[in-house]
Amino acid sequence: MKAPISGLFLIAANVVPLIGVLFFEWDTLLVLALFWIENLIIGLFNLLRMLVVLFVNKLPGDSFTLIFFIVHYGAFCAGHGAILTGLLPYPAVDYQAYFAFESPGVARLFLDGAAVFLGFIEHFSPMILIGLAGLVLSHSVSFVEHFVLRGEMYRLSVNKLMLRPYQHIIVMHIGLIGGALLLELLASPVWLLALIVVLKIAFDFRQHRGRHKPPSEVTNF
Repeated sequence: MKAPISGLFLIAANVVPLIGVLFFEWDTLLVLALFWIENLIIGLFNLLRMLVVLFVNKLPGDSFTLIFFIVHYGAFCAGHGAILTGLLPYPAVDYQAYFAFESPGVARLFLDGAAVFLGFIEHFSPMILIGLAGLVLSHSVSFVEHFVLRGEMYRLSVNKLMLRPYQHIIVMHIGLIGGALLLELLASPVWLLALIVVLKIAFDFRQHRGRHKPPSEVTNF
């Protein structure tokens, strides 16, 4: 089987922030904001996969799993964003600056997460949009190549898909927070920020290869 084209797009997309750090003075907050938003992109593509599997397999009973994923993954990402902005020199974002209503409980957490996203986009445009375009393209190529053309939509269940993003986001959650603390402690040297980006590229590529093994090589996933 040919080497996956999506792996090349993945590397290219992650090289964008590395170039930004080395040649265009991208700072710590911009890079970590980009990686945090990638978690949202991963969640959206995973949600799309779950919807397709529901349709292909005609299993409406799995709709609850899909709803649970939206709530749980969304809350996890929102909480992660709040922690990240609290650790970095970034002004606190009030969701009411973007949404003209109040909301308590879990809905408040989602609004806070949405406000962090909108704040990042507003603060770092257009640079962050360049990075996001590369990430969206990379995940789109992977979706078409593996999920559609290589038939993953016929082999994966909604339950397995629900768990899949957490393999990435938990490591990224720990890595981003640890990286933020280390960068703040060392005054964000360029070499360390570049090293974090390189380590992220290696981690993403390894996970990508393991996730998209040919059917003959798949054992427990």
